Amino acid sequence: MGCFPFYVELEGARGVIVGGGVVAFRKAEKLLPFGPALSVIAPEMDERFLRLEKRLGTGVQKGAALTLIQRRATQEDLADADFVIAATDDEQTNEWISDYCKAHRIPVNVVDDREKCTFFFPALVKDGPLTIGISTDGNSPAAAAHVRKEIESKLPEGLGNTIELLGQLRPQVRKISADQAERAGILEKLFAYSLRKNGEVTYAELLELLYGMK
Repeated sequence: MGCFPFYVELEGARGVIVGGGVVAFRKAEKLLPFGPALSVIAPEMDERFLRLEKRLGTGVQKGAALTLIQRRATQEDLADADFVIAATDDEQTNEWISDYCKAHRIPVNVVDDREKCTFFFPALVKDGPLTIGISTDGNSPAAAAHVRKEIESKLPEGLGNTIELLGQLRPQVRKISADQAERAGILEKLFAYSLRKNGEVTYAELLELLYGMK
């Protein structure tokens, strides 16, 4: 049947990743640009987690937080989580995490075990404010990765910058017209103009074009 792709605000949300290996690191790396407060719990940590922790201190991922806890996870670690990812190579650990989260209605993803998940981690395409998630309902991560690469190769250059600027211009467009259809037409023209310039436009340039449409 497939899963419906809700897009959830993660800024400030408390996420727990149990596991300290390469897979756990990749999950953390993909999540942090969305601003959650992540706790990673494992007896041993891949050294890349330490480098990632230092990068956060430079403001690379604004608003995100990363806490590394080197010990075995307990139920108390999961109690107030907004979401949990089990990325260990121990089946029993993954099982109790899944059971606990399901019993307490905490969204849980268990890596490489579809039946223990209540949500799936999508393959992501991200360019600024644009986020595209690709899911195969947990059936084939390889297929999701292939589709991600295909999409990335076909995205117009400068698309992320264009979308961000158009978002900033929306209040100005609302001032110009109270008609929804007319506003949509104006935004479409601004979008088309930006694409023709490969996203190499400025807010001032688009604002001048906008008021030239009046």
